[in-house]
Amino acid sequence: MTVLVVDDTANNVAIASQVVKRLGHRPIVARSGEEALEVFLAEAPDMILMDVMMPGIGGLEATRRIREAAGARWLPILMVTALTREDEVLEGLRAGADDYLTKPLSLPVFQAKIQVFQRIVALQQTLARQASELSTYYRQAEEERRLGAQLMEYMVNRDGLGDPALRHRIVPAWHFSGDLIAAARTPGKCHHLMLSDGMGHGLPAAMATLPQFDTFYAMTELGYGIGRIAEVMNSRMHAMMPRGRFAALTLVSINPVMGTIDVWNGGNPAPCLVDASGKIVKSWKSRHVPLGLLPPEEFSRELETCAYEKDCQLFLWSDGLTEAENAEGEQFGIERAQARLAAADPLQRFDALLDALDSHCASKKPVDDIAVLMVTLGAPGASVPGLAQALDPESGSQGLRMSYHFEAPELKTLDVVPTLFGVIEHIAAIREQAGQVFLILSELVTNALDHGLLGLDSSLKTSSDGFATYAARRQNALRELRAGFIDIDLEIVRRDARRMLKISVCDSGPGFAPAILSRAPEAGLHGRGLDLVRRLSRDVEFLGAGNAVVAYCELGVPAHAPGSSKAIHLQDRPEDPVTSHGGDSGIRRSGNAGGVEQVLSTAVKR
Repeated sequence: MTVLVVDDTANNVAIASQVVKRLGHRPIVARSGEEALEVFLAEAPDMILMDVMMPGIGGLEATRRIREAAGARWLPILMVTALTREDEVLEGLRAGADDYLTKPLSLPVFQAKIQVFQRIVALQQTLARQASELSTYYRQAEEERRLGAQLMEYMVNRDGLGDPALRHRIVPAWHFSGDLIAAARTPGKCHHLMLSDGMGHGLPAAMATLPQFDTFYAMTELGYGIGRIAEVMNSRMHAMMPRGRFAALTLVSINPVMGTIDVWNGGNPAPCLVDASGKIVKSWKSRHVPLGLLPPEEFSRELETCAYEKDCQLFLWSDGLTEAENAEGEQFGIERAQARLAAADPLQRFDALLDALDSHCASKKPVDDIAVLMVTLGAPGASVPGLAQALDPESGSQGLRMSYHFEAPELKTLDVVPTLFGVIEHIAAIREQAGQVFLILSELVTNALDHGLLGLDSSLKTSSDGFATYAARRQNALRELRAGFIDIDLEIVRRDARRMLKISVCDSGPGFAPAILSRAPEAGLHGRGLDLVRRLSRDVEFLGAGNAVVAYCELGVPAHAPGSSKAIHLQDRPEDPVTSHGGDSGIRRSGNAGGVEQVLSTAVKR
């Protein structure tokens, strides 16, 4: 410790300096108040022994000036004075001294006081070092928080959440929200929604959602169903996250053409479907455990399905909303939320729900993250949004052909169309109309599997309960499927002087009666798939017994407007057998056609 001894008497300076040295410190000397200020600025001592009575500015004024120059730095100053009057001592303390000694000096008291101030200086130095370390840590934490917030902002504000059909709000309990939402549309224009509630709060909870977001967007982009998406999410969560970490998850898929809603709910409050009058027409209670708790072999991807026929709204929220408390500790509750939805005008429901929540909580800070998502559903089948734009008819290659063969084991575990789409979207000649192709393929492959191989009856789908029955029977039939195949051919051809993509789908089933294939679309909830294929295709042909179908999609023109009619041709034998695979000129895929994980990996890298 460096000690500045300020005194105009040489004997006093010598005695004080000797005591300072004996205690193991370094003394420096000033003979006046002016010199004391200069030495302080040059040496920055750790302690000062200041004589009061000196010529020039004196000890009191020197103390005031040194205190002003020291600023926020703590500096112990010990006044040494022959004055003993109380008012004179008080004046020295008010000038900035921390303690005082009277002359003649008592060496034991002098030593004791220096030792006391030595301990205080050491403590102050420790506090200053810790404050510097805390400041550095704070700056690093703020930088990490800023980067984390930027990442969360990117995920939360993806383009899909800008969809005009959506309204959403997230209220974090801390800097980061463990409740996050996502939305995107598949190539077939199904609307996929995700609401995730990570375990805990803040950044650890938000980090638990990261494996979900890239999986959700990548697989939705390729057209995978939400059951398969949930399965892959759980597998990644179980492998990546520490033991005991999990996330409640709700996945929703809305098919605006067919008018169906699929839901996978693992641990979140039940989503609510509200009609125009405010009636809760359907809710989906949690039937699964949160993500990350079960190993992949025990995970269930089973969905709940219902149909809707009129304009309605779907609400999803995390338990932070229902468990939000007011000042008296009363929770907001599901009943209050549903009552507010029922009483509000459809155009004001989202705002009415949040206003009721804000009024309930008042100024009380939420103890849990809150996420709310609303999607507006129009009457199904009215339009096919976002279909492909026109393509330059001279671009791409002519005569391109790809053939695929899927056996029963692959059909039970593989999402066929999304797997193919990972290849299709990279072909220049088809890319601009890939969404249109995806829709046609989806409907034809679904018909081939559901009706050709599984033998399901579409007439079940005449009500919401019928859809649920159909879905259950489909899952059971698919589980029991032992044999059968589906062949798919894609070929760019010239037909009627037009450039077309020929889409051929053939299954090994018994086929259908011609009367069923040629009849007009029904007004009920089923039969919309074939009608959609008609509207999107230039021509549709059912071959043989009906278990082979060829659709021609014209390249270079927009998709057909809803309501346009297309002829359905029935032939006894195909002019170009769809079971052939084109020899060396085509691309032959068998087995799992490259594997779901490979396709997903490619999408994530892209």
